[in-house]
Amino acid sequence: MVKIYKIFIFFFVALSALSGTLSAQETIYSYENQLDINNATLEEISALPISEDLAKAIYERITYRGYFKSVYDLRKVEGISQTLFDKLKPLLHVEPFRKLSSVQQRVEQVYFRLDRWSGNEGTNDAFIDLWIERILEPLNINEASYDDLINLQNVSPLDAVSLINYRDDAGEIRSARDMRGIPGLSYYGYSNARNFVSYGKDSEEDAQRLHGHITTRVDNTPFFAEEAEASADAIQQLILDNEHPNQYIKSRFSYDRNFKFGFSFNRFLGEPVSYYDGIKFPQLKFFAGVENIDLGDKIGIDDLTLKKLYVGDYSVTFGQGVIMENTDFFTPRKSGFGFRKRFKGISGDNSQTREFGLRGVATELAYKDFSAIGFVSLKSRDAILNTDIADSTLGRGFTQLIVLDQRFRRAPVLSTDDSNVLVDSEYPWLDVVKELTYGGHLQYDFVPGTWLGLTYYESAYDRYLNPDLTQIVDRSQLGRLVTADSEVKQSYGGPISRGTNPFWDSAISFRRVYGFDFQATIENLAIMGEFGELDKGGSVFKLGDDPTAVVLSAYLQFPSFNLLGIYRNYDLGFDNPYQRSFSNYRRYKGTIYEDYFYLQSPLYAQLYSNAPQPQSEEGFYLSSYYQLSRQFTTRFEYDQWTRKADQAKQYRLVGTVDYRPIFPLQIQLRQKWQAREEDNSNSLRYFRSLEFRGRIRARLSNFDSFSLFYTNGKTLVHPRPRIFGDITLDSEAYGATMTHNFNNNLKLSSSLFYYEGFFWNFEDTQFVVMNSTRGALRYWFSMYMRLNTSVSVRLKYTGDFQQPIQNIQFSPRSEKAGELYGTDNLRQRQSFFYLEMNYNF
Repeated sequence: MVKIYKIFIFFFVALSALSGTLSAQETIYSYENQLDINNATLEEISALPISEDLAKAIYERITYRGYFKSVYDLRKVEGISQTLFDKLKPLLHVEPFRKLSSVQQRVEQVYFRLDRWSGNEGTNDAFIDLWIERILEPLNINEASYDDLINLQNVSPLDAVSLINYRDDAGEIRSARDMRGIPGLSYYGYSNARNFVSYGKDSEEDAQRLHGHITTRVDNTPFFAEEAEASADAIQQLILDNEHPNQYIKSRFSYDRNFKFGFSFNRFLGEPVSYYDGIKFPQLKFFAGVENIDLGDKIGIDDLTLKKLYVGDYSVTFGQGVIMENTDFFTPRKSGFGFRKRFKGISGDNSQTREFGLRGVATELAYKDFSAIGFVSLKSRDAILNTDIADSTLGRGFTQLIVLDQRFRRAPVLSTDDSNVLVDSEYPWLDVVKELTYGGHLQYDFVPGTWLGLTYYESAYDRYLNPDLTQIVDRSQLGRLVTADSEVKQSYGGPISRGTNPFWDSAISFRRVYGFDFQATIENLAIMGEFGELDKGGSVFKLGDDPTAVVLSAYLQFPSFNLLGIYRNYDLGFDNPYQRSFSNYRRYKGTIYEDYFYLQSPLYAQLYSNAPQPQSEEGFYLSSYYQLSRQFTTRFEYDQWTRKADQAKQYRLVGTVDYRPIFPLQIQLRQKWQAREEDNSNSLRYFRSLEFRGRIRARLSNFDSFSLFYTNGKTLVHPRPRIFGDITLDSEAYGATMTHNFNNNLKLSSSLFYYEGFFWNFEDTQFVVMNSTRGALRYWFSMYMRLNTSVSVRLKYTGDFQQPIQNIQFSPRSEKAGELYGTDNLRQRQSFFYLEMNYNF
């Protein structure tokens, strides 16, 4: 601990000295770093050694009277004396004004946001696409609906209602100044919404323009959603056989605001390319759609609007994600607020979702205060087939749908003899089950932000759904099935799922889920919830006879304080593959599926590691933000829940303190406490974890930054039957990160740090996890280049050097099996690359 404190005190003293230099600095501009006055923003002009009033006068002179032809035109501005002009002249230069289109001007204003969004995908693809589209095509805030506003970045339900209520009372919102003064609109809501909205009709230039963006990405870095679901085992499994990099190309286009289309291609690490049957052309996702078409004049019904109509690949999300949200990715603690928002409604899908993607037709109609969404999809699913024949005429059933990292045609499984050798399975698992899914959502809005909705969907399969553990677990471990987790045993299927479908002759089994959701806003309080029920032959909405799931939320918002509370309760039998509601852990956490060495194939462990469904649990979550002063803010999260399968009680508490003694300097401290069965020391499921993270960051001139960080963690677990004594897992990491902007078009970021044990981190736009039992040195650098207003390129390289292992024996793959070779020193080295190109127009 003495070592820890010394390191942290050293970092603090170093940056405190640096902050003194920063506070004494008069201006960020110099003869070597001159300001282009004609193309500068008000904030950039304010950084000159002049008063705020004078900076505003210069900005308004350029805006309303035209651009300077030479630096001597500055002398014509009232308040610029000869002495002040002589002081400013070396700091300025005058470039001819670059005539930009309205789209290019918006991109120039928020290019730093496009920088962050371009690589920040995976779990929020629909949001990223919408936000980029809104930058290129701003939303007319005087015509926007509640759904349009709530899907904007960091806009809460109360923010959206405040905007609509003010617009209705005042007649219109004329400018950002009007919007800033709206009662009930939070600062975060305002500062983010202003980037996506306009305040009037489109100009002639924008009205008939084609807008869009294309992203191309190649990298060999494993994908993780968040630290709560990362593990050392997962790291090792993903890095193996990493011959082929991730490849992802996606696009989305918009014409005349109403017509949308796009496509995407995705291939994960190490997997072969999937081609269309009979044509050697890679399989793509694609969609086309129309939005906001007034049908009143066309069919004679006033106030009837076709809000959306999509064909091809699309995504659907309702309510709190209890019944329907079709993504392949699990996000821990997805509350629907802040950085864990969920997209509401339907959208064209060009994301990396594959297993639970929907392909067909989806539409949304609105009539006054009533709206209806309907969708239908027919798509093949990856699944583990049963080895036994359920019906001689209908073939084999399937035991589970599965999300695959790498889509190989057949899974390697253990041989049936005693050799325990992995061989290709006799049965394929790619696209082996066809699924017809259809459903809808009906909603009535009483006032903006207050509604009641009904949701229904049904999936039909062309194979019998027969969950069977003997098809998954290693036959030598079948004795363990008597203690198999009840979450596994409660998987939906068997006789209750048998049935035909009136719309599809091939259907022989089905799954049906229905429920309702609601929301009410009362001044600065929003209350919302969703209830879902899995049909197993019981009565509709009768508690106790069918498995159910419920989420209830309340959100309280003030200018410097907010509080979010969430209650959730998911029955063990509520096995809904499209459920993505709030949870700390994914389904099958702690079950035999988590231990891949007990399974017939190690790849079957993806039943747990890639499960997008939440765990069956009951719990209550609290989250709050409080700004005590301009310099001091606090955040906390507290979650206490019980796992339904074994009644294991767990909690997670995270506190964060953010202190800024002076503007350029930020000190952030974060502490996490987490435990399972803390009061039951005899339980093998007991564990207790502590994690501290500290960071000191200096914001330098020209948006540069430099930071030092330190993290320390300790996890205590009780012994398993095969291990003696408690196990303590320690982790530690420390290092530095810097960002330097050469100008608005070129940015360099880099980091160098040492870590030992398990460590998660954000590296530029990527989230990564790593593990080292002996310690490792890791570095990365990233270069972001804007070649012009529309084109940007990002290049990132990462190196990881593990401490050497001495006096070991190993068997290289290239030599004969069974031969061992000795070495005195073995050092593991890894390198990763990331290349991305973006085109926005």
